[in-house]
Amino acid sequence: MAKLLLTAENFAFGPIGKLLNIADFLINSGHALIFVGYGTSLQLAKKFPFKEIYELDTDNPKSRNKLEKIISNSDVLISSMDIPSVIAAKRLSKLTIWIDCLFWFWDAIPDEVLNVDLYIRERSMNDDKNDKKFARLIKNLQSVGPIIGKIKKRKREQKVLISFGGGEASYWYKAGRDTNYPFIMTKILLNNVYWKKFDQIIVATNERIVKKLNINFPKTPFKFMCLPHESFLKEMTESKVILITPGLVTSEIAFYSRTPTIFLPASNNSQFFQIEEFRKRGLAPASVHLADFMPKLKLNGLHALKSMKAVLFQLREFENSPNIRLQVGKRINRLITNQSTWENKFVVNGKKFIDYQGGNGTQAAVKKITNFLNGLGF
Repeated sequence: MAKLLLTAENFAFGPIGKLLNIADFLINSGHALIFVGYGTSLQLAKKFPFKEIYELDTDNPKSRNKLEKIISNSDVLISSMDIPSVIAAKRLSKLTIWIDCLFWFWDAIPDEVLNVDLYIRERSMNDDKNDKKFARLIKNLQSVGPIIGKIKKRKREQKVLISFGGGEASYWYKAGRDTNYPFIMTKILLNNVYWKKFDQIIVATNERIVKKLNINFPKTPFKFMCLPHESFLKEMTESKVILITPGLVTSEIAFYSRTPTIFLPASNNSQFFQIEEFRKRGLAPASVHLADFMPKLKLNGLHALKSMKAVLFQLREFENSPNIRLQVGKRINRLITNQSTWENKFVVNGKKFIDYQGGNGTQAAVKKITNFLNGLGF
């Protein structure tokens, strides 16, 4: 039995979502699963039955000594895109496994990550460019299909799930400071969309934003919640329609579960690239993109920090434009009203996309991890 230390980058719910999909299969493997993390990642981790959980901001240099102590007491680190933990583990000569669901996105990959003992790359967006750039440099690169997790087919109910994802990332952008996206979008959805045909409307995002939404919108038909990962999947597969920001994790689940989906405007830079790609591939027949109403951002070739800044700047312009907010609201209402005209295309094309990538890659990823551990005698 191995003592596995799991961590995920504190960037909304994407990295932790992928990590929990894998952890869900490892939980009964006989290995001890321990988590270390902070912020939005910690919020979901606390709702999962890890043996131990440590609250620690791995990005903060002041946490270095405590992080190294935790890592030194483990056998293997499994990191979902949390670079500082990998650097620390390498410094301590600990075995490292890297889970990467944004391989296509990186303009650079640190040497410590390139040299992890097992690098699991999720196939999703077009990553040919980075495959040529980085694949030969990676010590042990293994590819799997989208890491989606366990999805049960359920009866659809007359309800809606709206998801803003994790909504923020401490060292990148914060709701209420760098962006008001969750609050502005909630206002748009309340004022411009006809909801009376639905029995329930859940708005899911992180704990801090949920608290503010409850304060800002005390009397609404919306129920604001920070859902455990398993509960989120349940709500998705039971909903008649979902409205989501184009984050990769939730989008892949929507494609795989064949849940009719309306994509809301992107709230960060990776989502901007993803909605562009989804549209090119016919995966977003019901989508609202700020480029439909405002000058299209030119982000290709920009460093991640610069592209994030550009997206946040345009979101601020969007927030300050009543006319564009009204147009966005009307578009969303039309898509909900006319769901029958686009839902079949979404379901068919989404299934083709997941199948093309190799199907649900969670078990394949877990098998690679298990074989790796077995080979080491764990």
